[in-house]
Amino acid sequence: MRFFQSIFLPIVLCFLIFCLTSQTKDSYGIEDLSTTESDSTEEVAADIDSIPLYNITKISFNGNKHFSQRKLRDLFGWKSKKIYSRNEISDGFNRIVSSYRHDGYVFAQVLPVPTPHTGDNSRLTIVTRIREGKRLRYGEFSLSGNKLLSNSDILQEMRLHNGNYFTKTSLEQGIERIQLLYSEHGYPKVEIEPTITHLSPADGRIYFTLKINEGALVRLSEIKVSGLHKTKPHIVLREIPLQVNETYHQRKIDQSYHRLRNLGFFYHIQPNMLEEGPTDDSIIFNAKVTEARTGRLIGILGYAPPVEGSDDVPQLTGVVELSETNLFGTGRNFNFYWKSGLLRALSVGYTEPWIFGRPISLGFSYSKLKQRNQFNDAESEERSGSISGNTRFGKFYKSEIIFGYKQIRYDSLISQGTIPTPLNPINNMNPIDNMQGTMSETDTVHKHDGSKYSVSVRFTRDSRDYYLNPTQGRRDSIAVEISHSDFRLRKLWLDIQQYFQTWEDQIIAIEIHGASAWGINIPPTELFYLGGVNSLRGYDEDWFSGPRRANATFEYRFLMGRNSQIFAFLDMGSVTFVDKPSEFDKLRVGYGIGARLESKGGIIQLDYGLAAGDSALRGKVHVKLGAAF
Repeated sequence: MRFFQSIFLPIVLCFLIFCLTSQTKDSYGIEDLSTTESDSTEEVAADIDSIPLYNITKISFNGNKHFSQRKLRDLFGWKSKKIYSRNEISDGFNRIVSSYRHDGYVFAQVLPVPTPHTGDNSRLTIVTRIREGKRLRYGEFSLSGNKLLSNSDILQEMRLHNGNYFTKTSLEQGIERIQLLYSEHGYPKVEIEPTITHLSPADGRIYFTLKINEGALVRLSEIKVSGLHKTKPHIVLREIPLQVNETYHQRKIDQSYHRLRNLGFFYHIQPNMLEEGPTDDSIIFNAKVTEARTGRLIGILGYAPPVEGSDDVPQLTGVVELSETNLFGTGRNFNFYWKSGLLRALSVGYTEPWIFGRPISLGFSYSKLKQRNQFNDAESEERSGSISGNTRFGKFYKSEIIFGYKQIRYDSLISQGTIPTPLNPINNMNPIDNMQGTMSETDTVHKHDGSKYSVSVRFTRDSRDYYLNPTQGRRDSIAVEISHSDFRLRKLWLDIQQYFQTWEDQIIAIEIHGASAWGINIPPTELFYLGGVNSLRGYDEDWFSGPRRANATFEYRFLMGRNSQIFAFLDMGSVTFVDKPSEFDKLRVGYGIGARLESKGGIIQLDYGLAAGDSALRGKVHVKLGAAF
């Protein structure tokens, strides 16, 4: 998104000059199929001229080094059963020539020799000789018209050094970098016109002069947002790092678009946010937005089939989330969370943004949690409250500090006989056979009660282009917690999320997560859980737990819309044993397919996951239904 990209790049004219200074069209292009290399071939071509359509049964190339045979066939567009007109054949060879010139082989020649099949002139075999010639390299650049920036600064920013291979793309990108450099200094209306001063076939060098018209120093005359109905204008304007009458700054323009897109308040933002100002040295920043529904009601239903060979019944788990990220159009945040299953949870939170007119948010939360051990029915529960504050700094960074208080109660078994140390439960194992986690008649239950005060600090870097459905960028987060009182613990979290675009609308998403807790007699509620839709699909929700956890997710996504995708996934992870915090259990692997589909009412999410070794009918189904309001 760049303002007034007036780049006078006569690339087409440059290439015409190349052509005129090297040879005529007949020596490298295809103007007529009678372009041949011998008198006998000319007689054959004369017979072919009477045939309007051709079937090219085979096409081959020799003399080519830069492009492979397959690449040249693809450029030509060859298919064995396709019928070609004379114009289509000519266009195919000219595409090959254009591709060579695009990569700097401006003297390349393509010489096709068509041979008809005996008795059928409409069927051809074409053998094509390629004369690639010498690939051009950049010579010295000369500059004129620049006053604000020195020659060395401009040439350094172009990154096109003497001797580098010439391509059309590299020249365009070099000029765009100069434009951006001028935009950072308040000159977005800069005009750059490249002209060829010398083309030397002998040493294969091309020399350019860049004529620069810097234009006027531009300032922002007005900053506004159009299209608001629910959100109050000042709530949006405070997120834009721009001021009226300040010098134009391209990075701040880009940062404004990035912040508005990731606020979550808008369904669409017009990328071109700049308009002509009342004078030549002024512009107007106008963010044209379409507001989104920021309220969300989400329900997640999990289904797990019974353990094979047992009398268990299918297990259902549920989650309900209610959130509003733009309460009454003020940017305030409210959330409610409820979860059932082996781990039952309830939490309520509220966040007040922009305290004291600064990008500082203050949050309050209350939660309670109750957990039942699936093997011995021991219970753990906690009640907690917290106060948090966070702030942004730089373009991508955010920091957060949380002060928390918890009341914790849990049961532990004291063995009166010789009983093996309890181990973490293993998924898909019959609980009857897992006697290590079963309470015997000689065991007694000891109840623990206590509290802890904690302080946590988190740092986050988030460069994702769009947080709901990113196509590129990365999010890194690290957090530490120190707690005192009855439970003295140290905890650490590390999260990495990376997104790569492979082809158009195809994304690779990689997530790596780690967490660790240190202390004596760590309560079950302070352990880290693994399993289910948010960590290890194909396994029961929160089935594994331990003082340390490591898990990763790989997804190959096919984007179907702004907030829609289908994907294949691979999850893996493990936790350490409670009695051996430094020893990891075996690695668990889950895989499957899923979809996130946007509807008028909200987003529908469906995952079907299989644990490694499970049959196709033993998969776990997770359905997430969302309603927007």
